[in-house]
Amino acid sequence: MADRLDATGVLLVGGESTRFGSPKALASLRGEALGERGWRLLHEVFGEVLAVGKAGATLELPFPVLDDGAEEHAPVFGVVAGLRAAAWDVCVFLPVDCPLVTPDALQALAEARAVPQTGPLPGADEKALLPELESRVERGELSLRGVNRNELELPEGLLLNVNTPRDLVAAEIADWAREREDVRGVLVVGSYARLREPADRWSDLDVALFVDEPQRLLAEQDWVAEFGRPVLTFLEPTAVGGRLERRVLYDDGQDVDFIPLTKADLDEFADNPGVGAVLGRGYVVLHDELGIADALAGIEEPPPPGPPDPAALTELASDLWFHALWTARKLRRGEVFTAIGCLDGYILWKIVPLFEWHARAIDPAVDTWHGGRFLERWADPGALVALEDAYARYDLRDVARALWATIDLFQGLTEEIASRLGLELALDHADLRRRVAEVVPDPRRM
Repeated sequence: MADRLDATGVLLVGGESTRFGSPKALASLRGEALGERGWRLLHEVFGEVLAVGKAGATLELPFPVLDDGAEEHAPVFGVVAGLRAAAWDVCVFLPVDCPLVTPDALQALAEARAVPQTGPLPGADEKALLPELESRVERGELSLRGVNRNELELPEGLLLNVNTPRDLVAAEIADWAREREDVRGVLVVGSYARLREPADRWSDLDVALFVDEPQRLLAEQDWVAEFGRPVLTFLEPTAVGGRLERRVLYDDGQDVDFIPLTKADLDEFADNPGVGAVLGRGYVVLHDELGIADALAGIEEPPPPGPPDPAALTELASDLWFHALWTARKLRRGEVFTAIGCLDGYILWKIVPLFEWHARAIDPAVDTWHGGRFLERWADPGALVALEDAYARYDLRDVARALWATIDLFQGLTEEIASRLGLELALDHADLRRRVAEVVPDPRRM
């Protein structure tokens, strides 16, 4: 950008950042403090640059900070102080926790004298707004929303707010992707991007990287050090989509799953119901050279699945009974490890659709998510109590006990689903119980 604008860029430094855990202005993004990064970006665009914050804050920054003159913490105080001090009529305000905003975006906001579609910051305001802002502050109205009604559509990936350490990692990944010629897009999915049930402190960060050579990122490990010091990293199949992901645990506790993909994978997303179930819950595009946002625009949260028909219910119940008998035979042979693996692994995962059908038979509107997610919130309480007894210790007699508790659980769910939905179940439960009991009797009745 050759010529700087005749406008003022104002960096809103912020305060102690209790939610983030330390002052955001001092947090490092790939070796550069957020405060220094914002100061540098504004200097690339504007003829005058100011920083506004709390002068009493103990922030060691390499530039002066103008005090906003207020005891309270709210961005409006920084905007008012910046407009008062600015040499130019137009001011563009950049919060220190918006590190992905580009010089081009800042210039566009200034020329349009607008705010982005996501909210008032970062955004441009004019000195003519000062009387209204001062009046609002006097009335105790500290929100900036609605003050400037000029909106400019910007890529939402540029507007990421760094409110948590996980946000900072996401920003680092996006910044790294911009510099790499072989990285075409960054898509964040999972709990971080969910519209409902958003991430908490125990959530990981799931990142799809659209790259030229996915196998290269899977085979190499050095690149993951761009975002922190790795403690552990390994490859694992993804939960949906049939791909491999590189999982990384960083020394600050952040858990990031990187899924390298290609443009062809993006083209297939709309046809993959498993991927649609995840993306329909929400996603965030942080870097986009492929038109990711347009490609995913039609993906919505899938409608709740309908009730099972008799064939589907009989198919699943038959699978469960078959593996219950298989488990009994392994147990009778003394193969406790193999038996418990089938019981606590395969069979209990296969029961999840029964929980879903049962919950929706009771309440068709209930959200059963996918893959057992949040099962404790939506499943029938009585079925959850029964599930407590379905897990076994590594002990032959306890595996036998858990096997029969599991049989009681899936048989009870199957029968109640059939009863509630008026389905005919083509299985003889008495005969099937007899067959299992001939191999491993129920120890609870002995």
